Amino acid sequence: MPWHHHTVITDTFFCLTGPMLVETRDPGARTRLECGGRLSVPPGCPHRVRGVDDGPCSFAIVQGVGAYDYSPEEPPPSEPE
Repeated sequence: MPWHHHTVITDTFFCLTGPMLVETRDPGARTRLECGGRLSVPPGCPHRVRGVDDGPCSFAIVQGVGAYDYSPEEPPPSEPE
């Protein structure tokens, strides 16, 4: 999932298989989630999700409350997309 943010909704991620990383620009924070782990990302916070070392992962996501929106973000200059 590439870098993006939401204007009014919170993303809550639940790791089903992993490990996975939820990365934010707060500043460049990374949270590693193992199977069963969860993390919420508030509105307006740029983030992306990927498998550790670009490996496979799967997750469930709950989004709310409010109208869905998706605003793409450019990757940070120091990181590839």
